[in-house]
Amino acid sequence: MSDDATPLLSLPLILPAQAQKHVTHNESLRLLDILVHLAVLDRTRSAPPALPAEGDRHIVGPSATGIWAGQEGKVAAFWGGIWVILDPRPGWQARVLAENLTLAHDGMGWQAAFASPETLPRLGIATSPDAQNRLAVASPATLFTHAGQGHQLKLNKATPGDTASLLFQTGWSGRAEFGLVGEDAFSLKVSADGTAFQPVLTADPATGRATLARPVILQSQPTAPQGLPDGALWHEGMQLSVRLGGQTLRLDGQGHIPFLTPPAGELILTTTGAGGTTLGTLAGAAGRLDLYPFLPRADLTVDRLVINCTTALAGALARVVIYTAESHGRPGALLLESDDLDLSTTGAKAATVALSLRQGRTVWLGLRTSSTATLSTWPATATPDLNGATAPVTTARKVLRRTHAWGSPAPSLWTWTPAEISSSAAPAIWLRQA
Repeated sequence: MSDDATPLLSLPLILPAQAQKHVTHNESLRLLDILVHLAVLDRTRSAPPALPAEGDRHIVGPSATGIWAGQEGKVAAFWGGIWVILDPRPGWQARVLAENLTLAHDGMGWQAAFASPETLPRLGIATSPDAQNRLAVASPATLFTHAGQGHQLKLNKATPGDTASLLFQTGWSGRAEFGLVGEDAFSLKVSADGTAFQPVLTADPATGRATLARPVILQSQPTAPQGLPDGALWHEGMQLSVRLGGQTLRLDGQGHIPFLTPPAGELILTTTGAGGTTLGTLAGAAGRLDLYPFLPRADLTVDRLVINCTTALAGALARVVIYTAESHGRPGALLLESDDLDLSTTGAKAATVALSLRQGRTVWLGLRTSSTATLSTWPATATPDLNGATAPVTTARKVLRRTHAWGSPAPSLWTWTPAEISSSAAPAIWLRQA
């Protein structure tokens, strides 16, 4: 043992008959003040701070420079206007205030003084755990990241009847849950009150088949989407479409009936394509309004509505009307009513319109007349037969006919009645492709 210093902290000893004993005594007190309850500000600083305070202590960080050069891992204390460097010994402990961490020196370097246990009965991070929620975290976000490759979050349950799920809450009240909820089939459920949950989707683990518990509502697309793969299904305007075999197919009953869409400026017959004979004629009547259904077999952009007058009458007028079809296929809301068409001369009469008709969407075309001028009609075989009546009929009905004062606008809603079904031929109305 040295006769002039202590073996552990190297405190200087007062020697017999030593002069100025207070110097040695004060040096020992200074070292004790530095080392007892050792608490350093940090352990990452590599150069002394510009304006240290008396008594500041640091563990010198890596790649030290200046007067700390070569002192990495040692304790640097600012005392009496100078930096005192102390070599740590095995077993020394230091509290790092910046990290709220206690370190111990093992003879080679500083290590965490207390190893974290591998198992804990409960753990709370910024909140309190309980018997049910043994791990509790209060934080703006929680990050789970990989350790070089992938990352899995595993939720394991004991039996098929147990639950392994993620529950989303608002104010501690459940709003959505997905996972294995009381069974081995994956499911998604939602709730408005946290008590009653409505099923949304279930996936069968045996077949991989997904079942939706409610009808699917597709948001309408403003235009037809491009570049979709086979199997894509979408709703655009009034049309439902699917992508199959590299082609877009309209989902309607007339999707595969041959139809020739003419170039711009040419006319489209509003028939079912099964007329095959000469057109007929029919004299008009004051206030008559006849409607018949038409199903476009392609998307059409129309700029003219055309009728044909075969016998003129001075002062006679006509208007073309178009109605949408309601859920039962009957006439619904008025889509448009044309301007007056002059029937005081014979020949084709055209009304200017701006109209788009979608493939597979039924509309009802109609003609209003003010008097008895005669107009062309489609052959009976060229337009659909209309269903109705409680007993068999021997003559197929072709139009809905009602009397409506010529001076009044066409009805905004049709409001169908069975008595309107008539066997009269449908007026011939052509559409001109824009």
